[in-house]
Amino acid sequence: MSNTTEQATLEAAGNLVVRQLANPIVYPCILLTHIDVGRLAAAGCTLAQRFGWRQLSVGAQLSAALLDTAPKRRPQKASHILTDAISELAPGPILCGDVDLLFEPSLQLDPLRLLREASRLTPLVVLWPGQYQAHVLCYAVPEHTHYRTWRSTELCDGCIIGL
Repeated sequence: MSNTTEQATLEAAGNLVVRQLANPIVYPCILLTHIDVGRLAAAGCTLAQRFGWRQLSVGAQLSAALLDTAPKRRPQKASHILTDAISELAPGPILCGDVDLLFEPSLQLDPLRLLREASRLTPLVVLWPGQYQAHVLCYAVPEHTHYRTWRSTELCDGCIIGL
């Protein structure tokens, strides 16, 4: 994809996010999806800069805070760490990237539910490494060990945007 096309795609996606968040929605959580994590990261930097959104590296926040936590306590603590970090950055929108740690099986989290609920604190724009096709949201690709799918996201129409 050419740089001009890429910029136009990101601009359109950013404008779509702004329009969606301007409407009252139950969960102000927008997922920007793509299977290429490098492309997602670059898009996140561009969009945060263009629209002035604060950024949260979910993985960095969680890994630092969970390092000294007993494995049994990590699932509950992970949820609190995420909501505390989002509260500190409010008001949003907050661009959440590096969400991969949320899918770690030992944490026993439902990443989508956690992000949906956290969006009630302040609007979130999540860089989601996966895709949305035929009304099924996927994390990663089928060959990935932590691959997951959701048939019901409980997000509004238009809240999942493919890049």
